[in-house]
Amino acid sequence: MYLNESTLSEIIKAESLAAAPGDTPLNYLLTDSRDLTYPGETVFFALRTRVNDGHQFIGRLYANGVRCFVVDDGSIDYAGMYPQATVLRTADVLASLQRLAAYIRTEYSSVPVVGITGSRGKTIVKELLYRSLDGIIDIVRSPRSYNSQIGVPLSMALIGDGTDAAVIEAGISQNGEMDRLRGMTRPDIGVFTSLTDEHADGFASIEEKAAEKARLFTGCSHVFITADDEHTDMMTATVRRVCPETEIITVAGGNKGLAAAVGDYLLDSLGHGEAKDEFNRRLDSLPAKISPRIDVISTLKDCLVIYDGFTNDMRSIYDALNFARRYVTPGHKLTFILTPTDTPVDNDRLAALLKAKGVGRFIAVGSQFAGMESDDIAIEHVPGVESMLERYTISDFDKEVILIKGSPENGAYDIKSMLEAPRHETVLEVDLGAVTKNFNFFRSKIKPGTGIVCMVKADGYGVGALELSKTLQNQGAAYLAVAVIDEGVELRRAGVSMPIIVMNPIGTNYKALFEHRLEPSVFSMRELDMLLENASRLGVFDYPVHIKLDTGMHRLGFLADELPGLAAALNSQSFVKVRSIFSHLATADCLDQDEYTRTQLENFDAMSGSLTDALPYRPLRHVLNTAGILRYPQYQYDMVRLGIGLYGVAPIDGYRLTPVARLLSTIISIKRWDEGITIGYGRRGRVARPSEIATVAIGYADGLNRHLSNGAATVLVNGRMCPIIGNICMDQCMVDVTGADAQLGDTVEIFGPDAPIERLSDTLQTIPYEILTSVSPRAKRIYFRE
Repeated sequence: MYLNESTLSEIIKAESLAAAPGDTPLNYLLTDSRDLTYPGETVFFALRTRVNDGHQFIGRLYANGVRCFVVDDGSIDYAGMYPQATVLRTADVLASLQRLAAYIRTEYSSVPVVGITGSRGKTIVKELLYRSLDGIIDIVRSPRSYNSQIGVPLSMALIGDGTDAAVIEAGISQNGEMDRLRGMTRPDIGVFTSLTDEHADGFASIEEKAAEKARLFTGCSHVFITADDEHTDMMTATVRRVCPETEIITVAGGNKGLAAAVGDYLLDSLGHGEAKDEFNRRLDSLPAKISPRIDVISTLKDCLVIYDGFTNDMRSIYDALNFARRYVTPGHKLTFILTPTDTPVDNDRLAALLKAKGVGRFIAVGSQFAGMESDDIAIEHVPGVESMLERYTISDFDKEVILIKGSPENGAYDIKSMLEAPRHETVLEVDLGAVTKNFNFFRSKIKPGTGIVCMVKADGYGVGALELSKTLQNQGAAYLAVAVIDEGVELRRAGVSMPIIVMNPIGTNYKALFEHRLEPSVFSMRELDMLLENASRLGVFDYPVHIKLDTGMHRLGFLADELPGLAAALNSQSFVKVRSIFSHLATADCLDQDEYTRTQLENFDAMSGSLTDALPYRPLRHVLNTAGILRYPQYQYDMVRLGIGLYGVAPIDGYRLTPVARLLSTIISIKRWDEGITIGYGRRGRVARPSEIATVAIGYADGLNRHLSNGAATVLVNGRMCPIIGNICMDQCMVDVTGADAQLGDTVEIFGPDAPIERLSDTLQTIPYEILTSVSPRAKRIYFRE
């Protein structure tokens, strides 16, 4: 659809605040300023969310060439500040974006839309359909997992002249959301993939969740429902009740079965029945699971490898480049390695995209890119993957963020393996998507406007502070918190720009503290005096600090009788300014000590109120930790501090979080022993029956506590919990894998989503924090996002 400023203004019923709407083509809708690619053809929707306000990015986007904006704030002199821009004001920017999507659907009402919903499998079914049908028909689909109130309108905007069909995901997390998604998509064909208790917090029951999802199918001629889900009967009955006129078809065979049935029906309805054999041949050749996972891996020579094995077409290249360039820090360049794409790509268009995304080095693998040239990018042509593996090693890269794009089937994974640092057999996988999910869970528990301080001290509880910090910065956390100055300096040098609190800034490196904009906590008059002395010496004024009160932890902090002197000292100088007042709860996760916790909370309220009253300004206040967020919501104040819950460990029973870290190792030997044979140092392990004993490449030097020896703990092998036998060694341990059908090279899960970390901490009579922070640095960290 042709869209310009004038037609956009009419569609969303906007008031023009700066420049008259013109006829400049608008081919790109933008809601995230970091994804800007083609500024002259872009309209920016300045969305307000719980943690961000798109209006604050207008100036930067204008400076980068964007000339059309949709806003809701009419108090700004847009005409004076942005004289060349068209600024359209509406009452609700998100509603305007959704209204545009609904208009596009009306304009292309003849294009059949496949609407997919479900708890799991939406993206897989969508991609199976797309990869099998693209080229047979002109089909568009939601990029990655664009299935939200913002993602769906951006997906609908991909429909245009010549589009034969569209496959659109729809995801919800609470009642009342699906009607808006249906209003934009108005699908002709529905797909219900599965139903689980994921994202169930917004619903009273799983039946209520099913009913809300089923609303997507109102008006559909046919709805395809998986026959392989435990809730299939309930899903079918719910759709029949919500959409009585719709024909329901249950399909066996999992995600591929659904894709096959929907694809055949769609081709018949479009008059392309003769292409069904080709469609099914393509579908059969695809793996059953197409993972949207992106791996982020630290490697040698100060490089970062990002591997994206998702579908390899122009749109997914665009998305992967957006993701990768957020990891580029000062002194590093973005390198892109691309293997042959799933569909033909225009090389000139690709070159323009690489330039727009700031790619400095492009390694084009395969004849598809032969002849591609650019004056702006260093292009290296390689005939194929084998040549790539022969020609390059990690020594050919230095200070680069290396994005590898391509499916595992065409060799991209082999390139990733070649560029990884020499790896120990033990790895700690970190799911950045789980970090986001846990962050959003706790954000749903606090009132709008309350900030979240995220604890990333001790290298992010052992899983990696830098990757977590970048993820949390993108999510809109109010603050990061580290333990010591050096931790904060490391994050700053890696490009983390958001506010950082240093919880224990004891030391003499005040110059680094000020230079890197790290905000110290102050817990004693001695620390305050030293801070003031150094601020004066270095010419620092109004520097933000955080005052810590001792309300009952009895560890660090000002006591009540010290507050008058503290207030007098703060009011008599201009070098520092109190940004926040906080305290630590000692027993928020102890259900039998609620009286003590309430006493601490009352002490904090009185002490922080007293100090605030004595200051000529109002600092922020925060006292709740992870357990406190869940148990004492009335004490949220201005911010809360999120620690172990961020990492997927619930401090109290009754809450289901998503584990962030998975500690994995590998079986490197399997031997069969008869009854009575002893295993390991000290002959502490004794085989009680004919057994298969595997040696696993993890020991106490990797963080597997030696007290877990001799059957004290089990590990997961092929879905079976297997006991550790004998003493754990420095670099290996032995596991009884009898009955687990174990093979050399099999993965062993020490802890993770399928082997809860709490079982280890309970055995050791400690807390999950200790298990996480004990994982050795030699265990390679692999970061990924679904």
